[in-house]
Amino acid sequence: MPSGYEQHLDWVAQRRRSLKERLAKRFAEPVSLTLEIGCGHGHWLVDYAAAFPDKTCLGIDIIGDRIERAERKRQRAGQGNLSFVRGEAFETLDLMPPQVTLAEVFILFPDPWPKKRHWKKRLFSLPFLDELAKRSDPGVLCHFRTDHDPYFDWALELLPEQQAWEREEGREWPFERETVFQARAPSYQSLILRRV
Repeated sequence: MPSGYEQHLDWVAQRRRSLKERLAKRFAEPVSLTLEIGCGHGHWLVDYAAAFPDKTCLGIDIIGDRIERAERKRQRAGQGNLSFVRGEAFETLDLMPPQVTLAEVFILFPDPWPKKRHWKKRLFSLPFLDELAKRSDPGVLCHFRTDHDPYFDWALELLPEQQAWEREEGREWPFERETVFQARAPSYQSLILRRV
């Protein structure tokens, strides 16, 4: 009988195979994606995709219930330029077909993991910026917004430690649609990065 660890490895392998197959089926042709990482229930991305029907949009979230709700919103809106998939950010980027590139990225109000011992779990990190850079041509923009000031400061401190992205100061946020978290936040800060 397989050990618990072996069962876990089998489960991870099955999950990765399934995600890779779904991504390959959805993006069989070369495409440049608008990607929202941590899309929640899909409110923001459904509206974005409707406003920009010429763009191909993908929302990812790790929580299945959120993706189910987002998919229902997409179906009601009848948007063929939008997909949602359940997946972890690094894994999804890693498993995308080679012909998929990123046109733009949105990270709206990610979990700030405020305790120091949890900082390693923060999405906005050097490994994450490196992974995004692999899928992004020069000029691609990454949009980051948070209501947690220490997380914003953390993001700014990371920038000089990497070479792939630089801050785009003075650039306007491309699409305003209040998210659930934005509505709850007394204030928030935004950062736009450009792939060098």
